[in-house]
Amino acid sequence: MNRNTEESESAAASQVARVEALCRSYLMVMESGDLEALLSLFTEDATATPPISGKQPVRDFYAYVMRITSARSMRLRTIFIGSSYSSRAAIHIAHTRTVGNGKPATIEGIDIFELTGDLGKFASVTIIYDTAPVQSDFDRM
Repeated sequence: MNRNTEESESAAASQVARVEALCRSYLMVMESGDLEALLSLFTEDATATPPISGKQPVRDFYAYVMRITSARSMRLRTIFIGSSYSSRAAIHIAHTRTVGNGKPATIEGIDIFELTGDLGKFASVTIIYDTAPVQSDFDRM
């Protein structure tokens, strides 16, 4: 292996580690319910696109989520990082939470992130999950 190949592989490994750390931070602050810590992982103009309410500013979406849910638990299944475009990542999670005064329920889904060029923050998130089992939770709210 030549030096350029080794340097390139080292840089790629460093990028993967940065993206994984950012994704893990997202999971930890989601569980904690610390809205400001969560928002610090996103750019100021970041958007969230959840399946039930559609595209909106990250602050609005997560403020709503934190307000209506409690007892949040995020179990990581997999982190996917784009091999041809390293500023994209996705996490496969099982998200258990209680909505309002209801019972804990788990939804399994994928959060797809666009990252900034320096891989330091999320620029957007698209959230994908089957809405049928949880639609009534949000209809009550």
